Amino acid sequence: MTVRLPRLAVPVAALFLAAAAHAGPGRLGFGFEVETDGLFSSTLKRITITSVAEGAPAQQAGLLPKDEVEAVNDVPVAGTPGGRLKGIIDATHPGDHLRLKVRRTDGEHLVDITAGALPPK
Repeated sequence: MTVRLPRLAVPVAALFLAAAAHAGPGRLGFGFEVETDGLFSSTLKRITITSVAEGAPAQQAGLLPKDEVEAVNDVPVAGTPGGRLKGIIDATHPGDHLRLKVRRTDGEHLVDITAGALPPK
């Protein structure tokens, strides 16, 4: 998973999301960008999917670039400390499900990603 952060969000949000870029021991296969409620805040406003890896579990589940993530495993994004969502992502192991409620131009969708194994190093 790759992470791109808006310039204003980098100081605090980058700290908690740097580890989330690897998504624990499970492979998910998407990149995202976060927006926080201030320069020195880790309270989330928005998560936007920026990329989905070809053939990755996220693509197989139907996740699309530009999806706005509204909730992760039933935890709302807006108003939640980033560390809480980082913990959910870090705890995702191969075979676990990561459920994203996303908004697209055609409405809300539930994307259920079954984490895959990370490639051998």
